[in-house]
Amino acid sequence: MKTISNPATRCLRLGLVLLSFALADRIKLARREKESAQARAIAERETRSAVERQQRLHDLRTRFIAMTSHEFRTPLAAIQSAQDLLRSYGERLPFSEKTELLDMIRTGVNRMTRMLERILLLGQAEAHMLEFRPMLLDLPDLCSKLVAEARRQQVDNACDLIVQCSDELGEHMLDADLLRHILGNLLSNAIQYSPLGGEVRLKVYAHGSDTVFEISDQGIGIPADEIQDLLEPFQRASNVGNIQGAGLGLAIVKQAVDLHGGTIRVSSQVDHGTHITVRLRTLTQQDG
Repeated sequence: MKTISNPATRCLRLGLVLLSFALADRIKLARREKESAQARAIAERETRSAVERQQRLHDLRTRFIAMTSHEFRTPLAAIQSAQDLLRSYGERLPFSEKTELLDMIRTGVNRMTRMLERILLLGQAEAHMLEFRPMLLDLPDLCSKLVAEARRQQVDNACDLIVQCSDELGEHMLDADLLRHILGNLLSNAIQYSPLGGEVRLKVYAHGSDTVFEISDQGIGIPADEIQDLLEPFQRASNVGNIQGAGLGLAIVKQAVDLHGGTIRVSSQVDHGTHITVRLRTLTQQDG
């Protein structure tokens, strides 16, 4: 028995087929539009990121030029002056004055050398060329040596340096070179920015799986709205006055702390001092 198709039914079926084709086309078009919008959004984000990186490099270059022109001029002028005096009057100068002039030259050279070393170190960190090499360290001994070294670098400062290491501290797996950069810079800053003296305290203890380093001073402090900026290279607080510095210390500390997988927290009050807490993850010999 033959089935007789109803013309209306055939038209309905044909309409449904055409509608399904139209809906499929609309879905494909909507999908392409969505993908195109996502691609545009990604491209815009990448463009903004590239512009921000370019702006950051421009700002970094500007601050670098300003810093080097200022920070190198002072020691170079002192070296030039001492050299001129020695050349013109060296044979007639008393031994003590010659020694003073030679010390002035050495101080200027050392200052520029330290500055260049910091710039090179920061460049390595920015280029991801610094390596994390943990080793077993005697923390109390290392901390005592770093405090003594910080004192030798600023013998004219009247700060009272205090080291407090927890009795539970012993040997820890940390990167010795990076830790020297962290504590060396923080101690140097604490002394340098305490021109009226006071206590500079280094406290070291274990807390859970972390090793904690706290450095506090009673110096000039940092304006609250400028603290975050100081973790960037060539940035200095607005209240430093005539205190020398290149604005590299905290930026280097931040890079070294990041390589340890640690954290740094800065709290400060102008004219009352600064307190910095560095937490570094404690490794086992198996981790190292």
